Amino acid sequence: MSGPDRVAFVFPGQGSQRVGMGRELLERRPELFARHFAAAEDASGLPLRRLALQGPVADLTRTEAAQPALFALSLALAEEAIEVGTPPAIVAGHSLGEYVAAVVAGALHPDDGVRLVAERGRLMAEVQARKPGAMAAVVGLPVGRVRVLCRRCGDVSVANVNTTAQVVVSGAEDAVTDLMRAAGEAGARAVPLAVGAAFHSPAMAPVRDRLDALTRTLRWSDPAVPLAANATGALVWTADDVRRALVAQVAAEVRWVACVTAMRHAGVTAFLELGARPVLTGLIRAIDPDATIASGVTDHAPRPAPLSLR
Repeated sequence: MSGPDRVAFVFPGQGSQRVGMGRELLERRPELFARHFAAAEDASGLPLRRLALQGPVADLTRTEAAQPALFALSLALAEEAIEVGTPPAIVAGHSLGEYVAAVVAGALHPDDGVRLVAERGRLMAEVQARKPGAMAAVVGLPVGRVRVLCRRCGDVSVANVNTTAQVVVSGAEDAVTDLMRAAGEAGARAVPLAVGAAFHSPAMAPVRDRLDALTRTLRWSDPAVPLAANATGALVWTADDVRRALVAQVAAEVRWVACVTAMRHAGVTAFLELGARPVLTGLIRAIDPDATIASGVTDHAPRPAPLSLR
């Protein structure tokens, strides 16, 4: 007989938000919804419950609102999943989702986690307003080819390695436009993304540095389960390694293929995505068609979400 599944909890990032997210949780567990969203509202100073449930979508999509709202929902869903008997063996999150993973792993106190995420959203929104940028998804070229194109096009770099054939680039608007043209000439499909800044690129270095200072004032513990770190794709096991991983990923590429591969090599047999809409499910299936993937107690809408970016 085979043993029980080793389940990884995975959490999507910004881009998975939708108006109405959390409504099912509110009906099912009103106290859980209220507790987590109240904490996110206190940290952000924004009416996140109203935005999540009623919109408008433009206000919910703002970086400073989407990040703490998604954090609150994913953390509440993870708490519910653990209560019904599905503890994780490993955790990971895509960009913003990695902050939820750190809390679920026990490395970061929830109060500190929501404070950190609210500040991350505010700082990234400031950069977005001050220094606009662009991002695009390149589908159909391996990451090595995309890196070559980035070097040719100037101020643009790889931001997300989502699958072996889906790579997101980030940088100055002109450079991203040039890269999209070059990718098309190489036989790939390049899709501009609806963002206004160069997330997961050197443009985010000021955010990274300010978050580094903030993280040094927070409470950290060695995680109870390992976390697959975006910036390296490796499993991390100590409090300081988790802290450094959360800081580094802000201005570094999200190595999602490496994260999934590391979790599988560590014995993960099933993935449970916990978020507003399924984003990572399709990416994991593309990386490893043999993986078991479930949505569990999530608030999934019936349609797929756009790419998880930041």
